[in-house]
Amino acid sequence: MISVITPSFNMLPYLRRCAASVRDQGASQVEHLVMDGGSTDGTADWLSVQRDLRHVSEKDNGMYDAINKGFDRAHGDIAAYLNCDEQYLPGTLEFVEEYFRQHPAVDLLFGGALLIRPDGSLISYRKPYRLRPVYILTDHLYVLSCAMFLRRGIIEKGFRFDTSFRANGDTDFVVRLLHAGCRAAVTPRYLSAFTMTGGNLSAGQTAAKEARRLFDRAPVWAQKTRRLLILARRLEKFLSGAYYQRWPLEYAVYAGEPGVRTAFRETKASFRWKSE
Repeated sequence: MISVITPSFNMLPYLRRCAASVRDQGASQVEHLVMDGGSTDGTADWLSVQRDLRHVSEKDNGMYDAINKGFDRAHGDIAAYLNCDEQYLPGTLEFVEEYFRQHPAVDLLFGGALLIRPDGSLISYRKPYRLRPVYILTDHLYVLSCAMFLRRGIIEKGFRFDTSFRANGDTDFVVRLLHAGCRAAVTPRYLSAFTMTGGNLSAGQTAAKEARRLFDRAPVWAQKTRRLLILARRLEKFLSGAYYQRWPLEYAVYAGEPGVRTAFRETKASFRWKSE
């Protein structure tokens, strides 16, 4: 079973899209847990009539606290979290299920992600490449959490998000897992789409302050050679092929008519993270 946890607070239009993208996956068994923090936009009424997902509506201490509560309730052999403004691309969970079956030594899997506008059109693409803690701490987390999947053993060992973070808890979480010896793998396949709504936590001032907090945890030698490490990371990214995309790029997401994926065929976009 794959457990997908969605923290929710007053984002019903996007939550509908997110839930639909989990619902139409081809994996054999999927449980979707929506951890709602007490929304007042009709989310509770909508959740009450959904028969294919589990939900909890109660106050929480932010997104990462909600995800932790979801981890505590998850039954899946594989776990993931998907925010309301994110969605899985077709066939993602079936692919993930088979990947973990064929790679028993892998603890963490990261895939590619598409950054899209609310209408579903493409802003940029993000391809993963080998994760190195020193790169992450001195620069940024260059994989997206919406394309992250982990084995249940990580949860059973007690790993949880640090709720003192408000925006960069995923960065802290991934670094701690890597330092603990968890084996991470990447796949070039695009697994998810991230909607740039304009209110994304990763683009705010809080994220910048927390990035400095994480930088201070890097070894002194890494802090002093930050510019060289950024160049090394970019070279590794180049060699991995993450700067390039073969066009056209075809994908389908929930963007317009409820319950129906809209197909897109894009012929140009940047690898750069663009905020609109």
